[in-house]
Order: sequence, then C-alpha cells, then structure tokens
Amino acid sequence: MFEEYNELRRGEFRLRSLEDYDRLRQVVRARSRTQSRFTREEAGGNPRERSNGESAFGYFTERIGEDGLFLLDEPENSLSPVRQQELAAFMRDSVRFYSCQFIVATHSPFLLALPGARVYDLDSVPAAVRPWTQLPPVRAYFDFFKEHAEELEDE
Repeated sequence: MFEEYNELRRGEFRLRSLEDYDRLRQVVRARSRTQSRFTREEAGGNPRERSNGESAFGYFTERIGEDGLFLLDEPENSLSPVRQQELAAFMRDSVRFYSCQFIVATHSPFLLALPGARVYDLDSVPAAVRPWTQLPPVRAYFDFFKEHAEELEDE
C-alpha cells in the first residue's frame, strides 16, 4: 500500500481521456493525504481499532481474487475459531465461484475439513494423503473435548 501511495503521489499523471478519470481521483486523493491517512483509509478504517485477527481476516478477504493460486502458511494463527470457520467458508466459495486454488499449511480442523480438500500429512515419512480426521492436531482437539464432554454438556 505504501508503494501504491508513493507511485500515486510522486508519479507522473496526465489526463488524456475520460477513462483516466478514476486514476486522476486516486492521484488527487494520494496527493491530498499523508501516507498514514491514505493507508488507513485504503485499509478500511483505523487498523489500530481492529484486532490482529480482524486485520488478518480482512487481509485475506481483500487480497484473494479470481483465478489465483494462493499459498497460505497457518492463516489461522491469529483467528478465533469463529473466524477460522468464516475463512474456511470464504476459501470454499473462492474455489467454487472464482476458480481459486489454495495450498495451505495448517493445524486448523476447520480448514482441514474443507470439502474436497486433499490433505497431506507431512509429519509421516513418506508424506501421505490422509483423512483430516486422522491427523494428530485434529485428534488432540477431539481427545480434549471428549475428556471434557460432561463439562460442555452442563452448559
């Protein structure tokens, strides 16, 4: 975003036709704002007012576009379980409707359980395709909740 700001602010611009009008608006907006104000407005509000998870989720939903291959390394790190489910739904819709592909390194059962996903267990030698339900991180969650099932049922 800083690069875009600097390009708009310092770059040369000439209005040649009505098609250039949107670019002119961007240039004027950049030149009339400080870098921090421009970035804050482009990011959709004040990033300081959003949690790390909200910022990360916003980053994914804003940056993932059509017909792309996206490599994500543990995107769940700063996301709550609810946000992880929202990210999984967003990824599923991106695959289904926008021809996206994802390669994801994750421990999140919500992301591992995406329908149709091919899940590789990289901890096994050699690496092998496994059902997500057999992976150690998922089994750890399952065992934890199974151990605490009575406490969960009381509420």
